[in-house]
Amino acid sequence: MKVTFLGTGTCIDTSKAQSCIMVEGEETKILVDIGVGAFMRLNDFNEINAVLLTHNHLDHNGDLLALLKARWLTGGEELLVFGPIGTKAFLESLFEAYAYLRRKPKFKVLEDPEFEIGEFKVRTIPTRHSIVSQAYIIEFDGKRVIVSGDTSPLKELMEIECDVLIHEMSLPSGRSDAHTTPENFAEVLPFCKAEIVYLTHMYPHAYEVKDKIIEQLKSVRDDIKFRIAEDLMSFEV
Repeated sequence: MKVTFLGTGTCIDTSKAQSCIMVEGEETKILVDIGVGAFMRLNDFNEINAVLLTHNHLDHNGDLLALLKARWLTGGEELLVFGPIGTKAFLESLFEAYAYLRRKPKFKVLEDPEFEIGEFKVRTIPTRHSIVSQAYIIEFDGKRVIVSGDTSPLKELMEIECDVLIHEMSLPSGRSDAHTTPENFAEVLPFCKAEIVYLTHMYPHAYEVKDKIIEQLKSVRDDIKFRIAEDLMSFEV
């Protein structure tokens, strides 16, 4: 399983694409989120089999319509779009706004909590954000990767055994009920069962102190490898 960060930025960062992670198996390619700027990073957008939306905020779904339109214009196959409850209604309203595209792109929206895409087995877990949101647990060939999406940290998510946890770290300090900070992440870090944690979706003022954040987390769990996700960074699981 190959994982590539196509976008690690936020809605105010002009130096990075917004949230988008590509996960590749032997025959299947999926995207977890597709924020603004991510479309430019797709070498072949017709190879994508599915998009998994963690939630319906612009910095996580802003380029979905661009992907759907491009596939329609180039004769692409039907795209599967998975997301939390409300995703179907969101896309219906989007095509109300862009009426000229209605019924042209080929796609199917599903809001299932567990599903399979090619060789991937996927399940979801509700997360804690300002709107309905969910994390994805992706399994392939005995390996497991978790993508948190936007959320304040959850003990239930940390307790899931995985090879890699990709978790947001939006803010550099303080408390938040909708996002992650070093302080609230440290509270649930003792329960973490991941071998490696990639921190992503860092606002610029958090990214500026990324080394300090790593130090804070390592003071709680020095047995975990903490890494900062960067645009176009890849790794194999």
